[in-house]
Amino acid sequence: MRIQIFGKFKNSRFKFVWYFLKPYPFDVIGITILSIVSALFDGMNVFVLFSILNSVMGIGAESGLGGGLINLTDFMVKFIPVKDKIIAACLLLIISVVLRNIFSYIQKIYSAYAGFKIWKDIQEKMFVKCISADYQYLLDHKHGELIYRIFTAPASLGAMLKTIPQVLAEFAKLVVVGCVLIGISPYASGAIILVGIFYYYFTKYIASNISYHLGRGRTIACERQSVLLNETIAGIRQIKVFAANKRWIREFFKAMQDYFKLAIRDSQWQPLPASLLEALTISMLAIMLIAARVLFPVNFPLLVPILGIFAYAFQKLLPSLSLLGSLRIQIMGILPIVEVLYASLQDSSQLIKDGDIDVKSLECEIKFDNVSFSYPGRKDVLKNVNFSFKKDETTAIVGPSGAGKSTIADLVVRLFIPNSGRVMIDDLELGKCRIYSWLSKIGFVTQDTFIFNASIADNIAFGLKVSRDDVLQAAQDANAHDFILSFPDGYETIVGDRGMKLSGGQRQRIAIARALVHKPEVIILDEATSSLDNVSEALVQAAINKISINRTVIIIAHRLSTVINADKIIVIDKGEVVEEGKHEELILKGSFYWNLYSKEKFTKEDLLTEKEEVVAQ
Repeated sequence: MRIQIFGKFKNSRFKFVWYFLKPYPFDVIGITILSIVSALFDGMNVFVLFSILNSVMGIGAESGLGGGLINLTDFMVKFIPVKDKIIAACLLLIISVVLRNIFSYIQKIYSAYAGFKIWKDIQEKMFVKCISADYQYLLDHKHGELIYRIFTAPASLGAMLKTIPQVLAEFAKLVVVGCVLIGISPYASGAIILVGIFYYYFTKYIASNISYHLGRGRTIACERQSVLLNETIAGIRQIKVFAANKRWIREFFKAMQDYFKLAIRDSQWQPLPASLLEALTISMLAIMLIAARVLFPVNFPLLVPILGIFAYAFQKLLPSLSLLGSLRIQIMGILPIVEVLYASLQDSSQLIKDGDIDVKSLECEIKFDNVSFSYPGRKDVLKNVNFSFKKDETTAIVGPSGAGKSTIADLVVRLFIPNSGRVMIDDLELGKCRIYSWLSKIGFVTQDTFIFNASIADNIAFGLKVSRDDVLQAAQDANAHDFILSFPDGYETIVGDRGMKLSGGQRQRIAIARALVHKPEVIILDEATSSLDNVSEALVQAAINKISINRTVIIIAHRLSTVINADKIIVIDKGEVVEEGKHEELILKGSFYWNLYSKEKFTKEDLLTEKEEVVAQ
């Protein structure tokens, strides 16, 4: 029987809740003990009060009810140093009430602490999981969804977990006070049990068939709101420029309306069990009074105080039953969020498998050995490519849009893993190397540079433990020092979200400084100048020329004029290497590179003149 119950629990929806509670056994045990002790004092209050009435009116002697409880009270009052039994019982009642409230208060404080601690731990786990996830996993999910799962969902889970101790406390109170009532009158207690059974199945139906599905709908609606909000803030400039305010407002209002409808439907069901329970309880007490009056007319005056005890017990049980029903519905409504978090934390496919070999330094070359790669659901972006990036040389990768140029850079920094073939660091396969030992040797500058809403100095340091002198030197090498000093606050200037207070060229030079601050051996420039005007491009290009000395540099180029001085140019088309060589060599071939380069020249005559000059050399 034990195995069956355990198996049923393991396969139920509540296994997700247990997954999050399992790491905190001492908290669960401590809260459970406090809940049980508090409930025991609740039950003690009832039977001590009954014993006091018995002593005053002789209820137990003439009615034959609650003899065991009266004997238990008589035993307990012996420890009260007062001769009068009624006074001793009253003092015992006071002690019991005080202790009950002390333990209840401690239990609530402990529960709140445990709930917040679990919420904090889960949020931290989700953040680490997200930031450590495979890059493709992050591309496949909308940013708003990830924000919801990291921030909002753990808060909802924490709120739910804080209610579980309440469930324990109220259930324990229900059991203890119920046992006391059975001790007083098994027959009258039977009516309460019937009401409790009916109430249990009624709330179970609402929780499982209504609240759970409404909760799943609310989870989807919340994710949609988070996605819209994130996209609105990220794209606010485009929204304003294209006068799309009304459309985005309409979309957000629709998402809010969807959530509103689900929340209203849920709120219509949540108070129903409590209202029904109150009506049933009052009706049952009235029926018990009528039955006592009709069946026991002689002893009715003596039975009325007992019914008063039952009424007092109901006053204790009614909130417990009502709260248990409400909490059950509330928990089932939040369970879809728990399932989302559980699935995210359990999904091992999103994790990057790290190697176990440290990369000391680049000694010879970075080599692509028969590498093929494709994005999920797409054809091969790279097809069996073979080439190398030599140490202390500048290698450029050029080709038309969609040829696979940026994918090569992503494979070098292991944002993606080849479908076949190997990326080699000297004689080490990149997949077997500790990724951070390799990335610490690389400085990466992309076209779409992300600048944080922080100071220029913080953006350059980028969280690394570097000195102020290192920051200044990196800025000077990136040709950024002069424009930084032109700001009133210099390096402490706050640049706004995504660096909106800076020009495109300024943002790019800060990105180059960021790439240089930890003194990398390898620098990757992924179309770092393609979106800049001529003046900004010249400044950035001057910085690139300066930092290329005695470094391994990989340049992904859209403008071929920026790579004519490279030691080697690799030409990619449709995922394959079509040409390789220096600028002059490729011009002489008059093939694919020559055709690409011709599109940047003013006239065909200019190209022919340049080709003639190369031949003459």
